[in-house]
Amino acid sequence: MKIKKIRQMMKTLSDDTRIRVINLLNKEELSVTEICEILDVQQSNLSKHLGRLRLTGFVNDNREGFNVYYSLVTPDHGAHRNLIEAITVGLADDDILEQDLKKMKEVLAISRASE
Repeated sequence: MKIKKIRQMMKTLSDDTRIRVINLLNKEELSVTEICEILDVQQSNLSKHLGRLRLTGFVNDNREGFNVYYSLVTPDHGAHRNLIEAITVGLADDDILEQDLKKMKEVLAISRASE
């Protein structure tokens, strides 16, 4: 992996919202609407973050009708994998990330019950 790519990945991880998104997607594939509700952010703002995560290879998107679902990429490269692990394991006891996971369970219970 080239240093330029690593620098871009590190810059991507320098934002709280993007770290929170990675933490959520480590547990579950989520729609944009679900992520917005969990994180209490505007869709336009979240779309910018998701675009950056997609461009740097952290997330995949899957379109189903009008919905776009995001999932965490399973990286092939060790450095990429280590960065994701540092967030998902190393920060697992962070209060905000724990609250996000709790809210995700609540949001999914409601949104997926109506499907």
